[in-house]
Amino acid sequence: MPGAAQFADRAPPQETIIDVARPESAPRIDSTLLKIVAASGMSPLKTMRDFVRLAFGPGRIAFNDYDELRLFDAAFWAGEDRSLVIGHRRNVAINQIVNYRFDWWGMLDNKIAGASYLAAYGLPVIPIVALYCDGLRTGTAKVAGDAHELREILSCEANYPMFGKPAVGLQSLGAIGLQRFLPDQRMIETREGRPIALDRLVEQLRAHYRSGYVLQKFVSPHADIRAVCGERLATVRMVTLVTEAGPKLFRACWKIPAGANMADNYWRQGNLLAKIDMVQGRVERVLSGKGLELVRHEHHPDTGAALVGFQIPHWQRMVDTVIEAARLMRHVPMIGWDVAALDEGPVIVEMNERPDFFLPQLADGRGILQPEMMEFIAAQKRKRVAYQKGKLTDEDGQM
Repeated sequence: MPGAAQFADRAPPQETIIDVARPESAPRIDSTLLKIVAASGMSPLKTMRDFVRLAFGPGRIAFNDYDELRLFDAAFWAGEDRSLVIGHRRNVAINQIVNYRFDWWGMLDNKIAGASYLAAYGLPVIPIVALYCDGLRTGTAKVAGDAHELREILSCEANYPMFGKPAVGLQSLGAIGLQRFLPDQRMIETREGRPIALDRLVEQLRAHYRSGYVLQKFVSPHADIRAVCGERLATVRMVTLVTEAGPKLFRACWKIPAGANMADNYWRQGNLLAKIDMVQGRVERVLSGKGLELVRHEHHPDTGAALVGFQIPHWQRMVDTVIEAARLMRHVPMIGWDVAALDEGPVIVEMNERPDFFLPQLADGRGILQPEMMEFIAAQKRKRVAYQKGKLTDEDGQM
């Protein structure tokens, strides 16, 4: 670990400390089509016919979906019916149909509200160290209402290590791991060993997240996961459905950080995505990239640790945890949970009322419009009509 003296004068005054937006990438359709033609061996006409068939099919595939999910590659989908794969537009429509209780969405959108609600019912979440909300005057030492109070929290050595993230946000934007405060330098060392100026971090948080920022205790992953990818949480995305027979796990995949990334979000270049045997919790295959840049991996690129066949720690406890969490959150019957395995057991990192099926479809090489999902959607449509007519009660899980 670098010594404090090494950090002096190393942080540029206008350094970008936190990612507040994803890099823009809008590939040209014509050039992408030519690359797909070359990779698939299909003619341009046949490729476009194939795309149009899926575009007008039940999955409402856009060209970007066709490219990124590698739907042009029949070998990748291994005989699966590609018409059962959904694109982004159909994904949004399904979320709105299934999770029609929009009054509950705010609970899940806000990480403070969501974590507090789960914790109140005894579900495992990561403890909150402090909060920042500009202009708020509550009089508690753990809530910063201005730059001075935020600076005081960030300069308290006892609070470290911490992980910071916006109270409302997606895809790890605005997140940062903080290892320790260096009082002589008035600097903070990040988890990856990068020095940042205390005042610069305060400035950026106030510029982008005045309405709410969360500082949590930094937790270490299970020892088996540390051996694979170091001191970085590698969460399992677990999608639950609250069916008429009760809550169940529908899909799961493992997000694995790699390279310089502290967060495991798959959009970050270099991160990996694993298909999981949902009975045993073992890794069956591992990918990085998407579309034409999709690559298979047997080992972690940083550590060389074997990935295929890896047993995710506490797998059955993870499943049991999200089943009970889904039972509690029954008013939102389809949730995407991010769950991490720690030495002491699983912990819920986040929950998402608008789960993105891009990851589980890519990981599994299988679309989600299987009979089970279609029956679930049909049941939710019926419940929505009954709810709108005032015919459901809270015991039905929808009011």
